[in-house]
Amino acid sequence: HYFIQSNLRVMVCLGKTARIAYTTSLSSDFPAFDLLKAPKSALFCSTGSFPQEIILHFDHVLNLISLTLTTSYVKSISLFRTVKDTPRSWEPMKSYQLEEEHAQFQRNSLDLHAVTATYLKIVIGAGFSNFIAVYDLDIKSKSVSSTL
Repeated sequence: HYFIQSNLRVMVCLGKTARIAYTTSLSSDFPAFDLLKAPKSALFCSTGSFPQEIILHFDHVLNLISLTLTTSYVKSISLFRTVKDTPRSWEPMKSYQLEEEHAQFQRNSLDLHAVTATYLKIVIGAGFSNFIAVYDLDIKSKSVSSTL
């Protein structure tokens, strides 16, 4: 496992920022922290083993509304969250089985039901191929003090 520490900070929604706190794969050609950059011109590529993890850290507790992913060859995804100051004590949220899209991007919008989190862990449990790619992560959120 490799840790990616980055000073990269990006907009998530309503002026809030997030960063990639951890990933299980590391490639200088495909750095995971590029997933949150705009414009979208990068991708996160796995090392060929599973599970793969991407952990997002938010500046403060947010109500997560939805997560939209653009991927290829991803078979299953599980989401976990925590409201702790450090990424521990993970609570499972939901698991998803994705449809295989031959030679096409998989675009999936996942409803997160306004769950609160300071960290979001995305676990890719299996792929339709040895190597998977994540091209885009788009998170819709609101401040916990906002009315939904």
